[in-house]
Amino acid sequence: MNQRLTDHQIRSTCRALLKGGRAISGRQLRRELLERFDAVGKTERVFLIWREEMREDARAAEAAALPADIAELQRRLRLAETQAAANLKRAELAEYREQAHQDHWALEIDRLRRELEEGRIAAAAGQGASRAFPV
Repeated sequence: MNQRLTDHQIRSTCRALLKGGRAISGRQLRRELLERFDAVGKTERVFLIWREEMREDARAAEAAALPADIAELQRRLRLAETQAAANLKRAELAEYREQAHQDHWALEIDRLRRELEEGRIAAAAGQGASRAFPV
């Protein structure tokens, strides 16, 4: 039977295994999922969640070992870095849009100039022809 595991089931199983105080592997997690839910989940998804939980567990252990003020500063630093990356992404997108806008209007102005110049040439040719052959 193809049973879909929820993220919650995978995360809670991983957290329960981590509470044992020892590092676990992705394969151990999948064996435990098989025992608990009769399903192991897709490898890529389970291992992605497992890596996230392992990082979170390492951060929690690191934060517990540090004084509260330093842990708070590190948390703020991670938040600031995330916000800075998002701001940089927005700025790059705005720069790209501005360049596309400038390129569009430069081409449009160039097209209109050529059109105007062609009109002047045609008008001059028309006047020259009428002078050469009076009616």
